Amino acid sequence: MTDDEEVASGPAFAGMGAATAVREHWDDLVGDMEATAAEFEAAGWETLELHPGDVTAVTGERWGFDVLVPDDEFDRLREWVDGGSFDEHDVYRVESGIVFALVVLKDDDDERAVCCPLYYDDAAVEGLGELAAREGRIYTHVRTLSEEDVTFTHEDPSLFFPED
Repeated sequence: MTDDEEVASGPAFAGMGAATAVREHWDDLVGDMEATAAEFEAAGWETLELHPGDVTAVTGERWGFDVLVPDDEFDRLREWVDGGSFDEHDVYRVESGIVFALVVLKDDDDERAVCCPLYYDDAAVEGLGELAAREGRIYTHVRTLSEEDVTFTHEDPSLFFPED
């Protein structure tokens, strides 16, 4: 086997740094988010598309996905959460060295959907994935720079992480 064959059989991001891979594929993920939101809107739902400035997988005291969003998006999210119940979610995931995921949080009663794109690498899959599997849940913390936040609990962490 030649070196070229080894690279070709590896992940799509082989040879790229994580930042480059995210830049290369973030626009595709945002496009998928917009298409998903449009499907919900066509079905009569209101949607909120979040545009994170940063996504971090954390394993400390406040563990899960830390998602930094603009204040205007956060204000609308806070309003929706205060007046509704987002107790269902779907996760659409694409993996290839870095995981790109679209989390759709749903409030069936008010017919509202929040679309939140995420990305995380193998280290997050190992550390955070193991913690989430052990605890039987995972969290998404959506916050502003001033540390206001809304936390969502996902009871099926396997939706976020690849099978071994």
